[in-house]
Amino acid sequence: MQALETSLRTLLSALPPRPIERSTFDELVSKTLEESNNKASLENRKTQWEYLLRNEVFNLAATEGKALKDPSTTYYEELRDRLDLILTFTEHDACEQSLPLQVLSDIMETQTISSCSHIFSWIEERADRLTKDMVPQKGKALVLLRTLNDLLRRLSKTGSTTMFCGRILTFLSRVFPLGERSGVNLRGEYGPTWDGPGSMKPEKQEETLRVDEAKPEVEEDPVAKAAEEKRKRQEELYNTFWSLQLPFSRPSLFVDPAVFPHFKEAVNKVLPVIKEATTKERALMGSKTHAGGGASLKRKREPEAEANAGKEYFFAKYLTSPELLDLEIADTHFRRQFLFQLLISLNHLLAFTKATKATWVTPRNRSLQLDFTLEADDTQWVTETAAKALEELRQTAPNGRAFAETAVVILEREKNWVRWKNELCPAFDREPWSEEVEIDGGKRRVGLEEATRDARKKMRLDPPEWPHSHGSAPLTEIWEMGYRDLYDLEHPFQPGDVSDFVKKIKQEDARIEMRKKQLTKTAERIAQARAKAAAQQQAAQAAMAAPESTTPQVSATSPPPRPTPAAVSPPLHPSLPAKPGTLPLPATPSESATVTPARVATPNPPPVAPAPAPAPAPAPEPAPVVLPPDDQISKYEENKTRWAWLALRTARDQYLQHFGKIGTGDILALAQEIEKEKQERERAAAEPPAPVPAADDGGSSPMAVGLATPGESLKTLGELEKTTIDEAVGEVSAEPEQNAPSDTKVDQEGDVKMEEK
Repeated sequence: MQALETSLRTLLSALPPRPIERSTFDELVSKTLEESNNKASLENRKTQWEYLLRNEVFNLAATEGKALKDPSTTYYEELRDRLDLILTFTEHDACEQSLPLQVLSDIMETQTISSCSHIFSWIEERADRLTKDMVPQKGKALVLLRTLNDLLRRLSKTGSTTMFCGRILTFLSRVFPLGERSGVNLRGEYGPTWDGPGSMKPEKQEETLRVDEAKPEVEEDPVAKAAEEKRKRQEELYNTFWSLQLPFSRPSLFVDPAVFPHFKEAVNKVLPVIKEATTKERALMGSKTHAGGGASLKRKREPEAEANAGKEYFFAKYLTSPELLDLEIADTHFRRQFLFQLLISLNHLLAFTKATKATWVTPRNRSLQLDFTLEADDTQWVTETAAKALEELRQTAPNGRAFAETAVVILEREKNWVRWKNELCPAFDREPWSEEVEIDGGKRRVGLEEATRDARKKMRLDPPEWPHSHGSAPLTEIWEMGYRDLYDLEHPFQPGDVSDFVKKIKQEDARIEMRKKQLTKTAERIAQARAKAAAQQQAAQAAMAAPESTTPQVSATSPPPRPTPAAVSPPLHPSLPAKPGTLPLPATPSESATVTPARVATPNPPPVAPAPAPAPAPAPEPAPVVLPPDDQISKYEENKTRWAWLALRTARDQYLQHFGKIGTGDILALAQEIEKEKQERERAAAEPPAPVPAADDGGSSPMAVGLATPGESLKTLGELEKTTIDEAVGEVSAEPEQNAPSDTKVDQEGDVKMEEK
């Protein structure tokens, strides 16, 4: 023991200045353990090191009182070094694994809250090393949990230690699993029972009644009688108000059939008092907007105080003196705390309705179940009362709406927490995603990475070329139709002008042309794919037939082989014609059924002088692509016919004289004739009018009546021509006049009759 103590002193004196790295501790501890291997027996070595390290830490902890009085003290730094040494010795297997946590538990019982805060900071920094290989509900996990729970009991829930409590709870939630049941009240135990006002024993109540009955009846004046009645009302409100704390603190009392009616009656008496206090407070504060628009003379809360009201809120334990009840009800925080208690109890009661109770009652967990069921009328009252209490929270200033929303969120989370406990705390952990696939003839479950490997490879490939040159199909179509900017859309379609109908027909023609291009490209791609497949199939057949042709077998009865030409190029396709200068081979009766146009050859020529080589044959022209009937093209053609018919009907009254010069429904020619007439009219208006000879005084010719001016003469002839043509085409225009323009077409026979007239 003396030798190990000397080694420990040497180790402490060899510590370098702070801060000290972990590697430094490892080197020093390893060196000390190597030097002290022969100084103690193997059986007692761990026990001796634990005793020396623990004694060193406790000797330092005993000087806490003197150290805190010294402003330049290094007490906490030295304490952290000792704790680091203990942790390092444990990691080198020189001490038990639970030794650091046991030392922490003993130290925290002797240290002040301020010193415990410094020690806990060291625990937070060394959490990964302290909890390494820690199994929940076993070994050092229980020591750590007991140590921190004892520390939480020493801390106050209000004041300056609230942040410290939050640090401890956060640390526990991070160290232990989320589904750890050690922090769950599985047995449904409640806190201490309320023993304040409103929970008097029956003996005391009977004694009070006897004293009241023993008082002699004395005539009192009205003022004293009113004061006495007021006192009784205040006393009744006092007892009723504080009696609600008993069912709030112990909901299992609702099993007694007499408890719920009393609870219901007490809530109905207290809620109006709370509402009256809230209304009075709002009236004293004054409203922010006034109907008259003038400034309010009532005192308002300052905005800074209202903004900081939520941050400065804390839970307090209120006094229960009868003289303080009116002042407590006037306090905003007091009313909010009571309403929040009421909401918690009402939500707890809603879990015992017939419908809700059937969803969570199981024989596995009997600790949270009560022999109590809420009836339909009582359920409606609980729901309405909860809505009133929540609305009262919203009306309570300041920040009433935010407080009410926070309360709703807390209650919703509480429902999930209760449901999890009723289900016996199932684990939150879920297995990673997997999928069953067939691999090598068998089924195997694979993870997400392996299941999505092919899809991720496809995503890494270069995307295909975008088919739309202008971003999308509609934009490309609009661009190809001739639209370039928004100014092209400024002049909308006017059904009274032939030129507008011409634009519509040209648009339909553009759509038809675009559709034909698309169909042609598709047909060409299909034809190329089919030709490629046929060529591959033909090459495969030729490759299979090649070995057979190299070694022909000739029998005695078989005919002699046919002579083949010197050089015969294989045809490009069986359907193509033979090359110039070649003749088909004569087919035998047995082969005539199988010979195709592709099998052509020239017979062996007689030995004559070589003839000049024939000129190369021109390449065959590709067969024209025949487009199949298309619904969109048919629709566009119908639109063209409809626009043409509407144009004819529109131009019938004004340009009927041009109908004989155009073809059937040729609106483009009609527009050209109208433009030509317009130009001639403009040219005639620009030329000076010809002089008109004066008439003789002796008389006038009968023909001079209609020759006053050229304009009048033309007008008269136009009217006559129009009248004659209208009578001729009456039959043509009668049927389209009766039907809708979109469902009619030009009557070709009527146009022929019109031209004859």
